[in-house]
Amino acid sequence: MIVELGARQRGRILSPVRVAAPRRALPGSLTVMILLAVLPLFGQSFHYLVDVPPLYALSKSWPVLTIPLAVYALAQIELPFKSLCIALLAYLVAITPAVSMVQLGNGLTDAMATTVKVWPFAYYFSLAALLTMLRPTLPQVRGALIALGAGTFVIMLALWLVIPPEAYATDPLKSKLLMYDVERGPRIFMPMFFGVLFLFYLSRRFCAYREWWTIPLLLVGLLLMVLIYKQRTALGSVVLVVGFAMITSARGWWRILAVGMALLATVVLAAVYSADLANRAEQMLGASLSIRQNSIVLALDYLEVTPLRWLLGVGAVTRFSNVTLADILGNNQFYLADIGWIGIVFEYGVIGAVLIAAFYVAALRSARKAATGDDPMTQALGDYVLFALATSTIYSVVFTPGEVASVMALALYWRNARRQAGAQRPLHPPKRPVFGMGRP
Repeated sequence: MIVELGARQRGRILSPVRVAAPRRALPGSLTVMILLAVLPLFGQSFHYLVDVPPLYALSKSWPVLTIPLAVYALAQIELPFKSLCIALLAYLVAITPAVSMVQLGNGLTDAMATTVKVWPFAYYFSLAALLTMLRPTLPQVRGALIALGAGTFVIMLALWLVIPPEAYATDPLKSKLLMYDVERGPRIFMPMFFGVLFLFYLSRRFCAYREWWTIPLLLVGLLLMVLIYKQRTALGSVVLVVGFAMITSARGWWRILAVGMALLATVVLAAVYSADLANRAEQMLGASLSIRQNSIVLALDYLEVTPLRWLLGVGAVTRFSNVTLADILGNNQFYLADIGWIGIVFEYGVIGAVLIAAFYVAALRSARKAATGDDPMTQALGDYVLFALATSTIYSVVFTPGEVASVMALALYWRNARRQAGAQRPLHPPKRPVFGMGRP
């Protein structure tokens, strides 16, 4: 017999219950190999990697391939925030396409094609189901995440060293990995979900155990992001979240020292850049700043035509549509994915923005509840949600929603595994299977 968490009545888990022993778990090495193979797909690591067509096609089809897992989770597993996620998916997949047909003149096929990018929100259900079936131990999950994170930086550095300069493309339709622009030069747009999570793990490990070897690794990771990745918003958000984690985790003189260093850095930066901060910022951000400003103005002007557009949004079009947003707005320099939450309101309205924000808050709550002071990885999961919120000021939150959905599923798995490890056997059997974990 094993113990699982269950006995759901009136929407609340009341107590642990005793259930029949499940089938024998898979061998540990096979379980880890499966995790290493599927976690990048749930984390959308290959979702825009046109450079590797087989992985790109697999990632695009992954939401469809994992529908049986999502259905199983919906029917058989008791998950928190299930109603919120169902409402979110229903709105994004059903309501928004209908709105785009009215507001933008989309055909049914084009309208439904615009919903492909939000399907990974369902990874919360499908990854939860997969973890329930695999029943990996927490060390196995932790080890897989660390291996994927460290491997991200190793592969990025290896590509940087061996790829010739002429391989970098200026056209994003030709390459989404090896990119070149005048402002930043050659750069590798590496999928960084696991890499950033690894950096947060290192910072949390240092805060928990004062293991100084983590600091050089953290700095090397940040340096590689500066020299190779070259995404300013992502890099700044990583530094912000790492600083926040270290300040909030510090105690006594450590906290005083951390706060003092942060204040000193702020004063120094203000003294150096106060005279012409705006000019320097504009030069540093280059043309992207003016393009974003232009996109924001165009989006707001289009929404102001009627309150209904503010409420429900106007939807979107695909690059294969007969009419593009550039045609509708009369400007070729309009980029919906680069204006953060304003772009979300433009596409999904205030209702959609509130639902998506609620999903992110739910993910943060799940991660915080799973976090413990002696497990840096659970704290890193919460840090990643903060990172995603920080980058959402510029990047669209529907660019890779599978990342936060996966964090939410992993955090719930972690929390319930810890509960199961300390649960006592009750008297009454469950009415149906619940989100149970395997070996602690």
